Amino acid sequence: MHRLIFSDYWTSRQRRGPRARGRALALALMLLVTGAARAQSFDLAASLRRLDREGACAAVQIIGECRCAGIVCGLRVHRYVPVAFVETTVAPGDSLLSLARIPVPGLLGTVSSTLSSTDNTSEAHVWRLGPVWTAGLPCLYCSAASAAVPSAVVDTAAPVCGPAGAVVQAITAADSLTALLPLPSLAYASELDWLNWRTGCRDLADPAASVLGAQLACSAPLADIASSTTTGAGCIGAWGALRPRQMRDIGPVPLLHSAKTAVRAMSIARDQLGTFPFPVDTQGKLQQVYPAISACFGVGQLPLPQAPGSSQPALTSPDGRYGWIYWRATTCCVGLPSAAQCLRLPLR
Repeated sequence: MHRLIFSDYWTSRQRRGPRARGRALALALMLLVTGAARAQSFDLAASLRRLDREGACAAVQIIGECRCAGIVCGLRVHRYVPVAFVETTVAPGDSLLSLARIPVPGLLGTVSSTLSSTDNTSEAHVWRLGPVWTAGLPCLYCSAASAAVPSAVVDTAAPVCGPAGAVVQAITAADSLTALLPLPSLAYASELDWLNWRTGCRDLADPAASVLGAQLACSAPLADIASSTTTGAGCIGAWGALRPRQMRDIGPVPLLHSAKTAVRAMSIARDQLGTFPFPVDTQGKLQQVYPAISACFGVGQLPLPQAPGSSQPALTSPDGRYGWIYWRATTCCVGLPSAAQCLRLPLR
């Protein structure tokens, strides 16, 4: 975005003398400094360490015992675990993660905006959270991998959008460039899926989309996304239509638009690209981590946490960028030593 703005500004001022060029250079430096400050304003690792200290998001339940060779060796735990960090930004290539470098195709010249309350557009990036990123979570912990569920991907829109495999290759290549950096694993970057993200062409080309009506409107506001591919409801709970999964959404305020966009991006990564191994439906939870850490809320739930009803409300971002943690329910066994330490029980 800075390069685009500076390029346009410099071109328009190039013929107006040294003073104008000096102003253009000052503007460019200001934008670079501002961008650097913004990039350093968010620390994902620190935010993850602050998550869910009261356990409300995790909703831990002990549902039984685990047996190894007929002997009780642990506790069976049902809980939610954070599996992804999803960010939405107002400019192609921008990221809350200061080390991230999201490639921007040359054709991607349009800067998106979330300044309007009626016509919202944004980029989206989905990052998978592995063990390194979730190691500091509280006791009775299950790994994110235990929440993974295989999905079947069918690329029906290659003639319209181009093959999804090419997008997967681009995402994999971008992820490999940062493999040695302290970054989560990239599962989706809308800039690398720019044609579909700007038009929703995969959904519009899907033969099943015809049952959703001309506008792909929601017919069942509380429908589960997992069943929408067969029922045609296509709803993100009370947030409106899942399809077409694209950057633009008319109506929601920017805060809700970002949450909805995060779900759309994860859904594309899972159902259309196969790069996201976790279910994306109304059984999941979201939690804002930028510009503030909010209480957890269900996907599709309204209203979002807000003051004074919540001590951790979801806030509107002053710079149009948002960060979300996606939580999924899972069940696992926690060994007796760890469980006893967590529950402060004596070992037998």
